[in-house]
Amino acid sequence: AVVSTQSGHYGRGSWKCEDSVCLKVPVAETNGAYIPLAKCRLSCLPGGTLWPYPTGSVHIGPQVISLNVNNIRIDSARNARTQKAADVFKGYFHNYTSPGASSQVTLQFQISDEGSELNLKTDESYRLFVQTHNGNSMVVITAMTFQGGRHGLETLSQLIQCESDTCYMAADVLIDDAPKYPWRGVLLDTSRNFFSLDTITTIIDGLSASKLNTFHWHITDTHSFPFHSKRRPKMTEWGAYTSDQIYTEQDIQYVVEYADVRGVRVVPELDAPAHSGNGYQWGEEEGLGKLAVCVNKDPWEKYCVEPPCGQMNLANPNLYDVVEDIYRDMMDSFTGSAFHIGGDEVNFNCWNTTTEITDYMNQKNIPRTEDGFMELWNEYQEKALARFRTANGGKLKDMVLWTSHMTEPKYLHYLDPNIYTVQYWESANNHQLPNLVQQGFQVIMSNYDDLYLDCGFGAWVGEGNNWCSPYKGWQKIYMNDPKRILTEHGVTDPALWSKIVGGETAMWTEQAGDKNALFKIFPRTYALAERYWSDPTTGWFAAEPRLVYFNSIMEKRGVFGNTMKPEWCVQSQGICKLNNL
Repeated sequence: AVVSTQSGHYGRGSWKCEDSVCLKVPVAETNGAYIPLAKCRLSCLPGGTLWPYPTGSVHIGPQVISLNVNNIRIDSARNARTQKAADVFKGYFHNYTSPGASSQVTLQFQISDEGSELNLKTDESYRLFVQTHNGNSMVVITAMTFQGGRHGLETLSQLIQCESDTCYMAADVLIDDAPKYPWRGVLLDTSRNFFSLDTITTIIDGLSASKLNTFHWHITDTHSFPFHSKRRPKMTEWGAYTSDQIYTEQDIQYVVEYADVRGVRVVPELDAPAHSGNGYQWGEEEGLGKLAVCVNKDPWEKYCVEPPCGQMNLANPNLYDVVEDIYRDMMDSFTGSAFHIGGDEVNFNCWNTTTEITDYMNQKNIPRTEDGFMELWNEYQEKALARFRTANGGKLKDMVLWTSHMTEPKYLHYLDPNIYTVQYWESANNHQLPNLVQQGFQVIMSNYDDLYLDCGFGAWVGEGNNWCSPYKGWQKIYMNDPKRILTEHGVTDPALWSKIVGGETAMWTEQAGDKNALFKIFPRTYALAERYWSDPTTGWFAAEPRLVYFNSIMEKRGVFGNTMKPEWCVQSQGICKLNNL
């Protein structure tokens, strides 16, 4: 790099707005004064630094001021939760130490309910107002709930751009904004491979910055049981990979609080009755009988969808006491309004080749047919739901389960749409989706052909590519429009479209670990953020320059996803493109 003797900045030239793009030009074209790229971005294309793009009115004037964010005076943060959110906001800019202009910037919150809980009915809307007069700026964030106010802070952070040690803020702003869908998030599987708290909280940082509000923690599976159960500690004694790869109650409470301050709920999943193996083997030595069957059984192809196998032993009445205790421990660790009970990929052959279960079915005159195994499965479903209600003080939460054989039209009568929200992981063209909304179920989109982040890599059993290949690029995720998908199924009633409550990308971790999962999660999950916050009507092409820039900002914050383009393209927004698209 060459130091410009005129400006003292690296690289020759200055930045000038032409046709809504900041271009590097000779300093002479900016009246002999160096214009930083950060300052140009704010005034050149209003909203060009925002992700996801607001859904309401957007006014961003050309006036820009310099400031030191840490000197912003916080007014009207009435409780510790809002103050912590403000501290997180200031923390984004702690490396930028220039004093900025001598003007005073005051941030005022007008939040009706600073203690609000995040659920499917939470009002996450906000208004952001910035007015500057005589060099002094007043920033007002108005919201009904803490979550809405925090989203306003996130938008404000994107209207502050920094270069070298100096920050600049848009000085004339009025934005009204609210999400189109109430459930927006990512699933992380920490059973197949263990993840550190540092990685988990970094993922939450990425969710929070892009206004995603759900961290779906798939914390157990057949592979391992890292959730520490106070009431049933042998679950982790048998099920954890090592004594260091355990999530204690204190660990989980730390993550839950960390997420809450950042506007993110943590939704735990105890997958059952399938995906239940390692961790359940201690029952016999404690006189409780087999709690799970087919555990680690081989050849695995006969008894499960991937190794290792394991399903709950539904013939053992002691199983339900254990499940209830695990639920109780999860209620102690996880606050929040939602709980995921799993429910996918049950293998009937596992049960059909287990004498204890077939004897139980014979005693109850349950036939060993598909209908009979569905009856057995439903018996578990009803008992587990009752145990959850007991564990949670006589109440249910927003109960979520996966699409499965039970959500097929023939067996959907077993499930109550007033109780269950269905997380849809089948392909977009599967017949289950239109039937679910037509039968009144709320649906979370995670269709694997768009939203699975583990696809497109080499097979981990056998050779070739893994089962859900090809790779799902961010563009495909961005275009995951549930209204379009339902319309292609012939569902054109907006009342049925509204049954889609949101979407999640899914990071299954057969081939992802603590040190590389971030590259698979981001920036693709940022694409989901705009899809389910903004519900854009334009395609991915128009959004690309903003996403490329947002991803680069997140790298500066320490969330290192997959780099999207060369730095030249980040600086030259909108130029690195195929011009025939």
